[in-house]
Amino acid sequence: MESHTSTQLKVGIFLAVGAVLIMASLFFLGADRALFTSYVRLHAHFDQVQGLSVGSVVSLSGVTVGNVEAITFLPEVNALDVKMKVDADYIPRIRQGSQVEIRTQGALGDKFVFIIPGDPRAEVVKEGEVLQIAKATDVLGIISERGNETNRIFDIINELYKMTHAMNENNRMGRLMGNLETASTSLTLASKEAQKLATQLNESATGDKFASSLNKLDSILTKIDKGQGSLGALINDPSLHNQLKAMVGANDRKDHVKSLLRQSIDQGTKATKD
Repeated sequence: MESHTSTQLKVGIFLAVGAVLIMASLFFLGADRALFTSYVRLHAHFDQVQGLSVGSVVSLSGVTVGNVEAITFLPEVNALDVKMKVDADYIPRIRQGSQVEIRTQGALGDKFVFIIPGDPRAEVVKEGEVLQIAKATDVLGIISERGNETNRIFDIINELYKMTHAMNENNRMGRLMGNLETASTSLTLASKEAQKLATQLNESATGDKFASSLNKLDSILTKIDKGQGSLGALINDPSLHNQLKAMVGANDRKDHVKSLLRQSIDQGTKATKD
């Protein structure tokens, strides 16, 4: 009887020790890594946290280096203090001049703090230091930061909707596209006809005659320009021009008209006296 009781006691102790070892293994491999990790607390002052919460991830160039430990209002300032605990192993990567911003990750839009490293030649940040706020590059962050200016985007979308609705009303877009297609087809046919005509002119005797006529016309115009022939002499010789001008009228014709007017006046005067 005593032997049976001793055996049960040993089995119970063995199971208890095994259970403790299993729980300890899970504890050390999982959540209790913090027992062997030292953290440095850093701060950032935001005008708004945009859904950031305690426990949110702190990322350094895309690598998770810590979590948000606390979010509190700053006294006498309209801002929020975000307290971050960062793994001390990554602190040498965070230098003076490093900046932070709130970004969005995942399809659910989870917020996290993104640290942008500064100049690697600068000094390493210290415990309790406040990091600078970077200009927002996240799309949702920019929209939130712009505030009322985002209304313009919706105004533009509304105007585009009105324009497309007006164009689609009574099938205007369809008719416009049909007219464009008809005009394009007509232009293509006209181009083909012009090409055929040009080909026929080049290949037939008519084309040769047309080219010959152009050459003759060019030859005639060249001779006229050089003063050859009667027409060329008339156009290029100023003396012939002056002679024709004298024959047709100009000053002589004016003098003749004046003399006739004087004679008419004199005759009228004599008739009145008689």
